[in-house]
Amino acid sequence: MFSLILSKLTIPNITKTSRIRHVKKCHSIFGIKDLLNQEKFENFTIVPVASEHHEPAMDIIKRHYLKEHVLVRARNMDLSNDRALDEYLTNLFKQGNTLLAKTEDDKIAGICVGFASSPVDPQNLRNYAFYRQDPNTKDFLYFTAKLQETPNLWEIFKQQKIYEIRMLAVAPEYRRQGLAVLLIEKSKEQAHDQSYKVLRMDCINPYDYKIAERCMLQCLVKFPLHKLRGANAPYIKRSSKHNKCVRVYVQVRLADTPDRTTMKQRAIELENLIE
Repeated sequence: MFSLILSKLTIPNITKTSRIRHVKKCHSIFGIKDLLNQEKFENFTIVPVASEHHEPAMDIIKRHYLKEHVLVRARNMDLSNDRALDEYLTNLFKQGNTLLAKTEDDKIAGICVGFASSPVDPQNLRNYAFYRQDPNTKDFLYFTAKLQETPNLWEIFKQQKIYEIRMLAVAPEYRRQGLAVLLIEKSKEQAHDQSYKVLRMDCINPYDYKIAERCMLQCLVKFPLHKLRGANAPYIKRSSKHNKCVRVYVQVRLADTPDRTTMKQRAIELENLIE
C-alpha cells in the first residue's frame, strides 16, 4: 500500500527548482496530506552540492547537525576546527549525492548528505580514524563506522551497495515547514534514479525518526545506543541520559521484498544479535 501511495506523488526532477509551501503552523507526524496541500508558498531550490558549496555545506552541518548529534552532546565534543573532519565531509560531498535547500535570496536552509556505501566502507573509515590526532574526531568517526554496519544491511539484503542518508539538517528558522521531508523525498528519488535497491536512514535524535515515518520508510530495527560498543566500552553509557534508541529505517525495492510480518520477525532477530 505504501508503494502505491508513493507512486501517486509527483516529485520534481533533481535538476529543476523544487517548491515547498511555507506555513506558520506545525503539522502532525503523519500529516502527509497536509504537507502536500499547504496554502502559503515560499520558494526553495534543491540543488546537488558542487565544489563551490563545500564551505557553506560544512558550516550548516557543523552548526545544525554535529552540535545536535547525540554522541557530541553526550561527550561535550568540539568538532568545529578539525581539518580531518572537513576532509571526511568533503569526501562525502564528492560522491555527488548531497543535496542543499536554498531560499530565494540564496541562503542555505537545509542539507541532506547521501552516500552510496559498500561493505568495506566501515573498515575504511576506521582506518582513517586511527590516524587522526584529535580524540574527539577519532571517536566520532569510530562511532559512525560502528553505526554504519549495525546491522549489516549489505549482507541482509545481498547488495553490493546501499544508499545511505548520512546526515540531515535544517536551519532553525526553516524548521516545521516540511523542508526535511522534501530533502528526504528528493534523496529517495535520487537513489531510485541511480538504481539502488536499498535505502537506509539511521535515526538517533528525538525528532528524525518522525521524518523517516512521514517519508514512508520502514523501521527495520531499534536498539539502545549503549549497545554500540567501541574497543573497550560503549560509546554512550547505559546510565547516560543520552542513551536513547537508534532506529534503522529502510526502503527496499527488491523483487522478493519480505512482507511486513517477515520484516518484524527479522527486526526481533536483529535486536537479539546486536551486542
